Amino acid sequence: MKHWIPVFTGMTEKGDFDFLRIHQRWAFRLFVFVHMGFLLYSHFLSNYHAEETADRSRSVRSREGGTMGVKARLRERALEIGFEDAGFTGVEPLDLYIREIDARPKAMYGWVETEQFNVRRGAEFGRKHPWARSLLVLIRNYHRRAFPPQLIGLLGRCYQVDERKEKGDEHQRLANYFHFLKSEGVRFWFDEEVPARMSAARAGVVTYGKNCFAYASRSMLGSSWLESIPLIIDAEIEPDEPSIELGCPKWCRNACVAACPTHALYEPLKMNPLLCIAFNTFYGKGLTPLELREPMSTWVYGCDRCQQVCPRNQPWLQQALPENPDLVRRAPDFDLIRLLTMDEDHYLNRVWPLAFYISRKNIWKWQMNA
Repeated sequence: MKHWIPVFTGMTEKGDFDFLRIHQRWAFRLFVFVHMGFLLYSHFLSNYHAEETADRSRSVRSREGGTMGVKARLRERALEIGFEDAGFTGVEPLDLYIREIDARPKAMYGWVETEQFNVRRGAEFGRKHPWARSLLVLIRNYHRRAFPPQLIGLLGRCYQVDERKEKGDEHQRLANYFHFLKSEGVRFWFDEEVPARMSAARAGVVTYGKNCFAYASRSMLGSSWLESIPLIIDAEIEPDEPSIELGCPKWCRNACVAACPTHALYEPLKMNPLLCIAFNTFYGKGLTPLELREPMSTWVYGCDRCQQVCPRNQPWLQQALPENPDLVRRAPDFDLIRLLTMDEDHYLNRVWPLAFYISRKNIWKWQMNA
C-alpha cells in the first residue's frame, strides 16, 4: 500500500471529477464527483432512501448460501445488467484519505469541509452510519458509445451523457440494481459525502492516475471513463483486495501534468481545483480571470484534456465505438456561435436539461465561456 492518496477536488464521473476526485460526476458533488460525482443520480437515490426495506426478515445474513453467496450474487447481478465491475470493502475510516486532505491547503479545499457538506466526515462513513457493515462500489462506463467530434473540446464527455434530468438507459440500469438489492433484503444508502474514488480503490476496482482520476483495474481496458458509485450496505461481505496504487506506466513523462492548460495539475497526484478549467466553467465566481481565458480555449463546460492525452486511455479511444444518435442530433445546440447568441428558450429547452450545473438564471455564464 502506498503512502499517498490523491486528493483532487475537482471530474467525474462524475463518479468520480470530484475535487478530491471522489465522486465521478462533476457538479458541487462532482468536485467532491463529482460526478459523481457522478454525483450522479443523487435525486434518484434520495427517492430510494425514503423507502426502507419492507421485510427485514429476509436479511442476507440468514439466507441460504451465507455471506459469500450474497457477495457472488451482488457482483454477478451488477455485471449482468451492465455495470463494468463491483467490489467490496469494509466500513473502517478511509485513513489515507483523511491524512491527505488534512495536509492539503485549506485555501484549496476548505470549501468541501463545511457543515453542510464535508468529505472528511464522509470518509468515516462507518461512524456516520452505525448500521453499515460493508461498502459496495459499482463501476459505470460512461463511454460505451462514441462522442460527436464537434463536442470534443467543448464539453467534458461525462457531462454529455448526464441523465439526472433526462432519465435514460443508465438511470434504468441503476434502478434495476436497486430493485435487486431490495429483493435480496439488503438495506443500502448512497451518501454523497463518501469519497467515491478512494472507496473504489479500497474495494479493488480502480487504481489511480497521476491526473487524480480513477482507472478501471480489471475492466474497460484500464481506462478512466468511469463513474464510481459507492453504496453503504448492511450485509457483512468479505472485503476484496485493495488496489490503492498508482497504475501509470513508468515510461510516461507526466503527460497529463504537461497538458493541463491552466497548470491546475501542478505535479503528479496534486491539483489546485481553483485553477481547473471544469471548475471555472461552471463554479467560478464572476468573470473568468484574465490569465485563465486563453488557456481554457474552447472548453465551455468541463474539460477532458488530462484524460485525452493519457496513454492509459488510448486503447479505449482507438476503438470503433457505435455512435450516440441522440448526441449527434443535439450537437448543433452547443455550437459556440449558437451558445453565444442563444435566447432563453434555447437555453432552458436545449442546453440546461443536459448541462445543468450552471443555473437557469445564469445564461450569461455560458455566453462568457463561449
